[in-house]
Amino acid sequence: MNFIEKSERHLKLSKVGYVDHLTWALKSGVILISIGIASIIHGIAPFLFEGTTAKKVIEIFYQHLYNHPNPEYQIAIREEFKKSISN
Repeated sequence: MNFIEKSERHLKLSKVGYVDHLTWALKSGVILISIGIASIIHGIAPFLFEGTTAKKVIEIFYQHLYNHPNPEYQIAIREEFKKSISN
């Protein structure tokens, strides 16, 4: 399967068009980089950005991934959940 077929498969499973997928990927990438920087700053100065990273990661998860239409994501989410409760 070439990269075009893989891309089409991914978009189909995710039930999203290319432009919407691109927009979300760019937006989430910038958000994740930003909260990564906030987390580093928080590590140095704990009084800054308290809870920012955790809250934003949880928000992204519930808004975009929790009920994601891609069945492969649903399997991965369930597996990670099972691991987290068994520890």
